[in-house]
Amino acid sequence: MKQTFLSLWLIIGLLAAPPLLAQTDSTQTSSTEELNFDEFGDADDKKVRTFCTQKVLYLSPTKLISVGYEGQGSFDLAAYGAHDNTTALREQEAPVRGYRGLRLGFNSPVISRSSFILNLGLTYWNTGLRDLQTERSRFFNALDHGLRSTGINATVFKPLDNRHFLIFQASADVNGNYRRLDELNIGKSTTYSGTAIYGWKPDDNFMWGLGLTRTYRAGQLLHIPVLFYNRTFNQKWGVEAIFPARVNLRRSFGTQSLLMLGYEIEGNAYYLGRVNDSDLFVRRGELKPRITFERQLSGFVWLSAQLGYRYNWRFDAFATQNPARNEKPIFENRLGNPLYFNVSLNLVSP
Repeated sequence: MKQTFLSLWLIIGLLAAPPLLAQTDSTQTSSTEELNFDEFGDADDKKVRTFCTQKVLYLSPTKLISVGYEGQGSFDLAAYGAHDNTTALREQEAPVRGYRGLRLGFNSPVISRSSFILNLGLTYWNTGLRDLQTERSRFFNALDHGLRSTGINATVFKPLDNRHFLIFQASADVNGNYRRLDELNIGKSTTYSGTAIYGWKPDDNFMWGLGLTRTYRAGQLLHIPVLFYNRTFNQKWGVEAIFPARVNLRRSFGTQSLLMLGYEIEGNAYYLGRVNDSDLFVRRGELKPRITFERQLSGFVWLSAQLGYRYNWRFDAFATQNPARNEKPIFENRLGNPLYFNVSLNLVSP
């Protein structure tokens, strides 16, 4: 009986031994795998690089796709030059019942990152002259084909940090009185423009910059300084400007409509082909004081309506696209200054 009792305790001891050994090993393993918290740094010490954005608060919406129509009222056109195939110079005057034409625009971000934004765009502007008396002048006959501009452009916004940025813009436009593709003369009709700006953005309501531009907006090639200035004073008032090209004072009515009062300079050099055995380029520049109303129709679809005054800055015709020394106009022109309107439907960015 005593021997049986000892045998029973021996069996119990053998059965209990493995768990005790396992428990001891587990305790040793846990002590060797303790975490060393000195290897971890403070998350606040790891700074994330940030960049400023390309907009200020309450800025007018950016148009991605625009389909518009512009019309100008009637005015008189007086041209001084050789209106027939002779050297006789005289002034010929004709009434124009108006300018009118389609305006299309497409703009899309190709690369959009916090540190780099690239937008590519396409434009098409058509200006037709109504009821011009072409039989009175070969120059009038060339104008009667209309003036058109087809262009491609690229804009780069490069933030350097959260307070400084660069803007680069380049465009190429084919300008002339062409009606079909086979009438294009790319070499003589194309103009190239560009702008470079270095800017500062102190806060989300204000960004500005200084730069240089090569432009045909005033009708002929110019190299001039440019001021970029976007500022929001409060939820109602702000300024949007790329001076001297355009300046607008903005009045917002909530997030769905706004009103802008300002001006824009438009223009380019248009190739009209050969007139009286000479190449002819019209250097067209217009100053447009205007008022613009924009309103959201549905979602990202906005309506834009402009009413303003078209002041003729330049409309003389020369034998060259760009100014040359001692040049004289082949046709020296005077245009009346009518009212104009522009209406467009636009798909805007979010």
